[in-house]
Amino acid sequence: MGGGGGGRGRSRTQRKHFKQSRENVWKRPKSDPSSEDNNNNNNNNNNGNDNRDPHWQPFATQNPAFDEYYKGQGIVSEEEWNSFMEVLRKPLPAAFRINSSSQFCDDIRSQLENEFMKSLQSEVTNGEEDAIRPLPWYPENLAWHSNFSRMQLRKNQTLEKFHEFLKLENEIGNITRQEAVSMVPPLFLDVCPDHFVLDMCAAPGSKTFQLLEIIHRSTKAGSLPRGMVVANDLDVQRCNLLIHQTKRMCTANLIVTNHEAQHFPGCRLNRNYSSSSERGMGFQQSISQLIFDRVLCDVPCSGDGTLRKAPDIWRKWNPGMGNGIHCLQVQIAMRGISLLKVGGRIVYSTCSMNPVENEAVVAEILRKCGGSLELVDVSGELPQLVRRPGIKKWKD
Repeated sequence: MGGGGGGRGRSRTQRKHFKQSRENVWKRPKSDPSSEDNNNNNNNNNNGNDNRDPHWQPFATQNPAFDEYYKGQGIVSEEEWNSFMEVLRKPLPAAFRINSSSQFCDDIRSQLENEFMKSLQSEVTNGEEDAIRPLPWYPENLAWHSNFSRMQLRKNQTLEKFHEFLKLENEIGNITRQEAVSMVPPLFLDVCPDHFVLDMCAAPGSKTFQLLEIIHRSTKAGSLPRGMVVANDLDVQRCNLLIHQTKRMCTANLIVTNHEAQHFPGCRLNRNYSSSSERGMGFQQSISQLIFDRVLCDVPCSGDGTLRKAPDIWRKWNPGMGNGIHCLQVQIAMRGISLLKVGGRIVYSTCSMNPVENEAVVAEILRKCGGSLELVDVSGELPQLVRRPGIKKWKD
């Protein structure tokens, strides 16, 4: 790992700090210590009939500022608004992807198709839906969608066998538990086994793992791909998680770096190649600037597209969250473009619904780059993926 430095014994400390800093949005914060006496008095006044914390409230799933802002932006039509909000309030179903380069890929896919699809069907309350099913837009039935949330998988005893299957196969790298929408950007990169790929904001690493699968899949058994993935993240603790996630791949074609993405350093590439000379065959060294065939620019964002798994965002959300990060997103994208080969491809993505973080950023980098950057029409790729064109007007 470059950029972050490091010494013996640091990784254990980083793991401890990472565990401490993880936020569980399903747990309410403890009440203010200054109010504990009042809480105790209230409980005593209840004469033991009600032991609930009187200050506890379930997560709100509405925010008037959110409604006003996104209705004004017109991200969905008025007719779709109620259905849109209804979906945002539902828990996010679990999804996972089979490692296409695993030697057990066919066996795992067969087990899902022939065993779990049938055995889990009795647990679905809506008889019209499948318990699990392959995502129709992902090639070769390698990505799967479950009608159970992650909470249901952990708590429901009848789902225990399936849950244990997911945990085991994830630990050994045969599958990756990944949200369906997170699987999309790497597919549009159109990566080949000999490509050099930069993942600018890579942690926690599910997209990086997906990119590694792609460059390994077409490689002959016993040989390494000619390409590689450079996975970068600003946060050294998240880099530790990134390494933990990607080490399941057991690959030599990955470099993890720890830099600010907008200031990602220029790198030099050393290549040794054989040559003939008057003195016979020998090796010469070529040193050149490292530029990338593909760049994945999945930038930091307000994250309001993750409401279904992080309901606490409802309470925190305000319009300034997107406006405040727009400039950084442009800077990261521009740095990625500067490291891209002529004829290469960059994919820009966020987990936000805000056009200020999406369409506005794309418009700004196209303006800055003049005619040197082209917006690619990918409407013909992944034809079964439900999508809609981006909007052309938005409000600041």
